[in-house]
Amino acid sequence: MDPFIHQHRYELLLNQNVKCKGKNVFLLVFVHMAPGNFDGRSLIRSTFGSVLKFHNKRIEHVFVLGTTGNATLQLEIEHESKRYMDIIQGNFIDSYRNLTYKLIFSLFWVNNFCNNAKFVIKMDDDIIINIPLIVPYLSEKLKAGKTVNVLECKTITKNIPVRERNNKWFITPEEYPFTRFLPYCAGHSSIMSIDVVRKMYRASKNVPYLWLEDVYGSGFLSLLLKLNMFMPKFYFEPVLSSLYDKPCSLFYLNILKNDTNALVLWHTITQYEKRVNCTFKY
Repeated sequence: MDPFIHQHRYELLLNQNVKCKGKNVFLLVFVHMAPGNFDGRSLIRSTFGSVLKFHNKRIEHVFVLGTTGNATLQLEIEHESKRYMDIIQGNFIDSYRNLTYKLIFSLFWVNNFCNNAKFVIKMDDDIIINIPLIVPYLSEKLKAGKTVNVLECKTITKNIPVRERNNKWFITPEEYPFTRFLPYCAGHSSIMSIDVVRKMYRASKNVPYLWLEDVYGSGFLSLLLKLNMFMPKFYFEPVLSSLYDKPCSLFYLNILKNDTNALVLWHTITQYEKRVNCTFKY
């Protein structure tokens, strides 16, 4: 029994318990980010994270962090948290192999402090959200009554476990004995309705732990909950190939994590905001 996954023994070192209180939150965005990535948080706050309302729909953002052993760094994070009031921090070590802890901690926080949101976006720090497109897209779902069992992402349907020891994604047969992974959402981003967040959080108490967060969350938990993943054709595009084009994708992936490119793309998105006329149907 893993104390974080199966018993949910999370403690909040930093919390924003009034982030959603008394607000009609349409969309909550939680961003998985390393504690020391101050520049990344600043970039998001100055781009899509600066938009608190769009088409009269309330948007809230939180940055999700684990603990750091560096006392100086922790003090800086606490100062940042007091200034911006958008950081939550859990009592697990922030590391690549602890991303599953971070995911379930995020679900824990949403369930306890923002369960009035209609939709939730989980994302990494290399994603840019096309707010002028995502809000109308989700609003159409709301109008059509399609607000249950929503799980949209870049779907990975054919992937095998990496068995080479020097590889970042090396996984032993003891950790995962099978020759293929179940279909799952690529870890960089996903859209969920609030009921999916609640169901995944509860289901994690009964699903064996795996450190590959994307395989665990949208693979294992989705299978247990019988959720169907869906990827719209316009789900995401790379930032580099989209800097000056009409922004007709919901998300843009900044693979190089280049701040300048991110700012240019956000400028393109805002320039098209009132006249974007994409050809796809919602």
